[in-house]
Order: sequence, then C-alpha cells, then structure tokens
Amino acid sequence: MQTETFSAGSDDQNLARAEGFRRMVEAGGHEWPDGWVKGMGFVRPREDADPMQPPPTVSAVGEEYVRQIVDLSPGQRKRYLDQVRILASVEVPSTRGAYRPFDQPVTSVHEADVKAWLIDWDRSLKTKANYHGLLYGVFNYALEQGFLTVNPCARTAPKRSRIRQSQADLRFLTEAELATAARVAGADGDLLTVAVGTGLRFGEVTALWVSDVDLVHRTIRINKAWKRDGENDVQETPSWLRKSLRAKHEMRGHHLGNPKTPKSRRTVTISSEIAWLLSRLVEGKAADDFVFVTPTGRPIHNADFYERVWHPLMKKLTEAGVPPFRFHDLRHTHVAWLVAGGAPLPHIQARLGHESITTTIDTYGHLLPIGDELIADIIDTALRGGEIRPAMRIISGGSAATQS
Repeated sequence: MQTETFSAGSDDQNLARAEGFRRMVEAGGHEWPDGWVKGMGFVRPREDADPMQPPPTVSAVGEEYVRQIVDLSPGQRKRYLDQVRILASVEVPSTRGAYRPFDQPVTSVHEADVKAWLIDWDRSLKTKANYHGLLYGVFNYALEQGFLTVNPCARTAPKRSRIRQSQADLRFLTEAELATAARVAGADGDLLTVAVGTGLRFGEVTALWVSDVDLVHRTIRINKAWKRDGENDVQETPSWLRKSLRAKHEMRGHHLGNPKTPKSRRTVTISSEIAWLLSRLVEGKAADDFVFVTPTGRPIHNADFYERVWHPLMKKLTEAGVPPFRFHDLRHTHVAWLVAGGAPLPHIQARLGHESITTTIDTYGHLLPIGDELIADIIDTALRGGEIRPAMRIISGGSAATQS
C-alpha cells in the first residue's frame, strides 16, 4: 500500500488533483503513472524537446496553458491572457536591483521568486491569491510538459483564512438608506429598488427582458446575463438565445450569454411592491425589450452606468450622510433583509443562484441571529437569578417534544 498527498492548492483543487491521480492509477493497473515521482508529480522529459533550444518563457507557457483550457468562456480566456501579460511586467526588488520574475524562462523561476512577488506586489491579498491560482496552473502545466521537476508555487499559496481576514466587511443598507438612495437617484432609483428587492447581480438585472417578468405569478426568470467579449470580439451566445437577438440587444464589448453558473439560471418570486414597480417599467414595451435601458433607449453598459449614474449618486449620498456602497452591496442587503426576517438559508441559496450552500453560509452565515440570541438568553437567565438548565427532549409514544 502506497499513498500520495495533494496539499499545495485549495481544498477543491487538491480533491480534483487527487481524483485525477486515482483515475490514472486505476487506468495503469493500480501502478504509479508512467513518469510520476512520489511527492513531485510528472518529471519525465519531453520526448520532442530540443536540447539546444532554450526553455520557453513564463509568458509563452502561460499563453499555451490558458488557450488549452476547455471550460472557459471567451471573456474568461481573454482575462486570463491579460493577467499572464500583467505578470510578465511585474517588477520586484532584490539586492541586485529590481527584476521581473515572470519575464524569463520558466526554468529560472524558483519558490523564492514567487514569495518575493507575493510580498512586494502592491495589490490586495485577494487579488494576489487570484493571480497565484493562475500561476500555479501555468507552472503545473510546465511541469506536466517536462520543463520542470517541481512547481515553484506549490508551497506559497496565501491562506484562505488570511484572505478572508484582509477583506472589508460586507456593507448592508438600512431600509432608510435604501429609501434615500432610491430617491436621490431619481429615474435610476427603480433599478436600485429592483436590485435590492430581488438580489440580482448587475449583469443579470440589466439583461432582463420584458418576457422574463411574469406579473401574474409574480416571478422573474433569470436565464441570461451580460458577458464580456473575448479576443477578436469572440462571443459565446447559446443557440436558443442567438436566434432571438436583434440590433437593439447589442452592446460594445459585451454580449448576452448564460448566467454565471448553472444554478444562476433560476426563477425568483417577487414581492407585490416589486411587481407593481415592474408593471410600470414594462408597460407598452415589446416582449424582447430590455426592462432597464439608458435615457437613449440602449442597454445599460456597466462602465457608462458607473460614470453617468453611480459616481454622482455616491457623491450626493455622502453629502446626505449615507456612507458610499457598491452596486453589489444591494445584493448583500437583499440577503441581510431575508435573514433578518427568518428566511431559511437553503431558500436564500436557491434565490441567489449559489452553486453550493457552503458559499451562502460562508458569506452570510454570520448574520444568523439564533446562536447569539440563545447565548444572550442563557446569560440573562443566570443574571436574573434563574437556574441554567439544558433543554430536555422527552420521547413519548413515538413523538418528541422539547422541555426546558
């Protein structure tokens, strides 16, 4: 019996690599995969490598790695390629002067270079962690191709606990703050109200068509969202949607595609207040018209919206005594209100389109008041002279009851 350990990345990454390794072992008759070295992975040399040819640069390997990933949208692929180019331009200080650790042959990068970059790069820890994940994949691909014997990123990933600790607290609006924001926003206040009333992302709420709104059953169907175009304006619009698109559905640098994840394609119930508001917005429009448009009748571009509406709005709200917030904080506020009203987390997960309940709990679980209220009641019982006794469960006749 022999074992192999995968512990360099996140839990999900390690589980995926372990599962892939198990399949290779089974396919090889329960033997080590050809070229695999315990604790190091594949270290076999490339059969087609020219010993006189210098090894490729990090950028070259990175671009090849990104282009061979199958499950990427055009926008994601373009973003990763841009990140590879950004990494090649990053400079870090050293005793020999500043240098670019990722603008050199892939074989020249060592663990110390990755650590120096993580320490000195002037970006948030969350941003560095995202780039580190990409770099890990690039160097792992170089390792599989036979250029490396060890991944220099293997032991350098920022800890998830530190990443969470470095992030700002979520911003939740009070009912009064939302009312002030909607009033100050004027005609754009309807967009804010629908966003906070449904929990939809910006790319979802601005992609709503009139046909997505069912006022009879008071529901909204989220089946599309704005996606960034890829290289050379490549788009990935599902076939069912492509045949319905017209010129009025075009927006520079973006296209209508599938929502963020499979579970993001969902139907959410709307309140009577939201239904009344939407009834005004869809009145007289065609089924394939957007619910929300610019003053000129065009789809709402995120960059234009932030320049035209959001920045002026935040300035006015600051003057009115309301702390600034992001558009995505309206989604957070939606959840905070639901939690405060007692909505179960699994229902909130489905409403938000989260793939896993873990995401919902990790993000919003701290809002649940039950535990803290129980603790407060226990302390109050003692301070008021009462006797603290654990809850007792009495089983009788196949039924259970709680007695304290």
